[in-house]
Amino acid sequence: MSQHSKFTSCSSSSSNNNHSKHKDIKSLLPNFNEFIDGKDSLDNLDAFVSNAVQFIAMCPNAFNKQLPKSENECLQKIMQAMNARSTGGQQQPGQIFYEQYNDATESINEQRVRDMLANLLLCSVQDDSQLQLLLGDGSLLLPPHSSKSSLQSSSQHNGNGNGLRNGNSNGNSSGTSNSNSSGNTISYDPTQASVALGQQPIPNYMLELAKQQNIDVGDDIVQNAIYSFIGVQGKYLKKDVVTGRFKLDAAHAKQLSSGQSSLLLRLAELGYYHDQVKKYSNSSTGYNAMGSMGYAFMSRLKEELNDYHGQVAQLLDVVKRHRLGQLTDYANSDLDWLQQRQQAPLTLMKLITWYMRPLQRMQWLTKISNACQLRKGGELASVVYGFLNNGNPMLDKLANDLLSVCCVPLVHMISKWMLEGGIEDNHGEFFVESLAEVGADRLWHDKFRLRLSMIPSFISHELADKILKTGKCINFLREICKIEEAVKGRKELKHIIDNQVSHIFAFVPDTTWHAAIETCYAQTSKHVLDIMVGPHKLLVHLQGMRRYLLLGQGDFATIFIENIKDELVKLGSDIYSHDLSAMLDAALRGTNAQYDDPEILNHLDVVVKTPYPGDCGWDVISLQYTVRGPLATMLEPAMPTYKTLFKPLWRMKHMEFVLSTNIWKEQMGNAKALRALNNEIGKATYRLNLFTAEIMHFVHQMQYYVHFEVIECNWVELQKRMQEATALDDILDAHSKFLQAISIGCFVKDSTNKESHLGVVYDTIISLVNIQAQFYDDCFTELNARKEMAKIIAESEQSGRFGLTTVQKMERDQERKIFEQKVMTFCHTLEDTSSIYGKAVGGFLLALNSSTDPNLQLFGTRLDFNEYYKKRDTNLSKPLTFEHMRMSNVNGHTKSHSTGRYSMAPQL
Repeated sequence: MSQHSKFTSCSSSSSNNNHSKHKDIKSLLPNFNEFIDGKDSLDNLDAFVSNAVQFIAMCPNAFNKQLPKSENECLQKIMQAMNARSTGGQQQPGQIFYEQYNDATESINEQRVRDMLANLLLCSVQDDSQLQLLLGDGSLLLPPHSSKSSLQSSSQHNGNGNGLRNGNSNGNSSGTSNSNSSGNTISYDPTQASVALGQQPIPNYMLELAKQQNIDVGDDIVQNAIYSFIGVQGKYLKKDVVTGRFKLDAAHAKQLSSGQSSLLLRLAELGYYHDQVKKYSNSSTGYNAMGSMGYAFMSRLKEELNDYHGQVAQLLDVVKRHRLGQLTDYANSDLDWLQQRQQAPLTLMKLITWYMRPLQRMQWLTKISNACQLRKGGELASVVYGFLNNGNPMLDKLANDLLSVCCVPLVHMISKWMLEGGIEDNHGEFFVESLAEVGADRLWHDKFRLRLSMIPSFISHELADKILKTGKCINFLREICKIEEAVKGRKELKHIIDNQVSHIFAFVPDTTWHAAIETCYAQTSKHVLDIMVGPHKLLVHLQGMRRYLLLGQGDFATIFIENIKDELVKLGSDIYSHDLSAMLDAALRGTNAQYDDPEILNHLDVVVKTPYPGDCGWDVISLQYTVRGPLATMLEPAMPTYKTLFKPLWRMKHMEFVLSTNIWKEQMGNAKALRALNNEIGKATYRLNLFTAEIMHFVHQMQYYVHFEVIECNWVELQKRMQEATALDDILDAHSKFLQAISIGCFVKDSTNKESHLGVVYDTIISLVNIQAQFYDDCFTELNARKEMAKIIAESEQSGRFGLTTVQKMERDQERKIFEQKVMTFCHTLEDTSSIYGKAVGGFLLALNSSTDPNLQLFGTRLDFNEYYKKRDTNLSKPLTFEHMRMSNVNGHTKSHSTGRYSMAPQL
């Protein structure tokens, strides 16, 4: 017979047998439960298992739902429960049950039937809510009140082969007597066919009401927990006004068990984090992120909360549907118990299982939001970026989503700046800022700059600088060059930049977004470079400034100084620039400068600075190179450096001119004229010539070093870098380094005292001019006096007086002694001047030798090629160790020479 026919025969039997079988099924499980708690023999287990097997075999489709446990799981739990309740003995009840179960089910091959049997047996052993829901509304699990005699009676009938039926084939109603003996009240059954009292008991309405109330209390606890997920207080959970966390309500906490209390507090933690995220997503609380990127961040938090609220709403819907199912089942409680099947209720343990994932997400959202509060722009993006790549896939995905949303306004600002040159930054969060107080003449260097605090950590400083320069080039072309050309492929670049937001914070900057940035930068910079090098002749003007402001055109500098030498010795207040302009034009026409580009010569001019008291022409006259238009915007910051460099170069020319014209030329010219005084001034002039040669060697070496080894070598390097330049900034950077190297080589604003030592040397040269001029004036006065005396003697001889008077001889002797005294004074003055010069040169050489630059060390060696100064200065003769350099700067001293280098006293 098929399973369907078995079930049909089971359902088509007489009504008396149906009710009788129904009653036996109800008593089957409680009797089994009672037997487990008992202490009698285990002989009736076989009969009980046989009854259960026969019932499952007769109605195999009684349970349509999916079974909660497998057969092995149920058997293990039954054996554990029976062994736990055993009071001792030689053999465990669980093992006896297992053996009898195997014997009874040996003929059952279908696994689902075996699973149903095992779940049915397990249902009577332990209070499993899932198994009770599977079997019905719980009416099968009656309290264990049946006596053992009823089980024995049932077992006897089962042993006769009657199975689960209480009546036998002869019509004996043994089930009725058993029912009466157990205390059940007999009531009228309208469904029975025979005339007799039915076997259906009167319902216990108080018990049903208590069951319904218990179910409502459980649902209230679960509903309270669910509402706490969204921060709503309830009957059992209240918020702490200080911490904001949930706590148990004192008035109703007594109704909860310790397990329920702990689970409620644990579940309410999710509501606390929900409130924290909600606080950070509201701009009115003051704890939120700021700026447009902050608003995007809060918008994403609200989306997370909306998704979370949807999940909580689904939980509430499950509770609502479960309650509706309970009401429906209760209303249809008179139906057959096999048809009463409902969904499993939502319990606190199920909520614990559900809330783990949302809790982890809300905790990380709270942590990220707390770190981002009161931040904006790139600083906000850097904080969110710090949560990426930490090994947690969930957190990495969450941070990636948040950062993608935050970077949308940033990418839009970058696109606007690089493609249109505009800044849309109402909240000061873009890492490029425009200074309104800076004019157009400083547009390239000072108008725009980077906000270092707003550069995101995933954007390198190099990339941020390229973004800055790209927008700066567009503004330069539009505002200075008056060129309104758009970037090539602007639409494609804009599409890539705006739509590839997540690429901006890629771990390796090799995405299409970075490629678009590089393309935009290269195109814009190359366009500006072509315009400046082509029509505006940037390289030609740099060459012109090198030739004239840095005095690289040697013949021009010499002729120009020769033309204005009369103006150079005047007081600064007596010099006028219009007089010098004509001399400048004459110098340009008389030298190779006449072959230069007229564009360069038109920018060259001579100016007279405001004189200070005592200034001469050398101090106020200066060359000036005027740049206009786009060139002024590019080269304006470099012009003060050129003026600063012109001063030491011009002063070296001044010293060279003084040495060659005023000192050396005068010495050579007066040597023959004062030959008559050679006996008196021979030693003085010899030492004067030596001192002059020493100074000229120093000045010539300085000029050679500065013009050839510093300026010329760095200019060659600058030309090489200009040829390799791909952007205008490459040329400007190379030019800036060129000026910086020259400033170091010319000892301008040097951190050591090299410049001060050079100042002493130059002052010594100027004082030597005055000392020499006074010396030669005294010499020519003495020479003229002697010539006058010889003339007087010659005239007296012609008149026959033959000689001088005693008074004349005494006067002449006195004048001779005075002259000799002046010569001695000149020698001492020359000795003092040379001593000051020697100390200055020694200090300068010590500074050069102490430098870390090998070129300066070699320059010091060339200045003291014969070790003349090294022999006279003990600091210069020591090894260049750190200790000796330190001691030279602190406690250094020069050998004391009581007689000096040019002393006329005999050397011992």
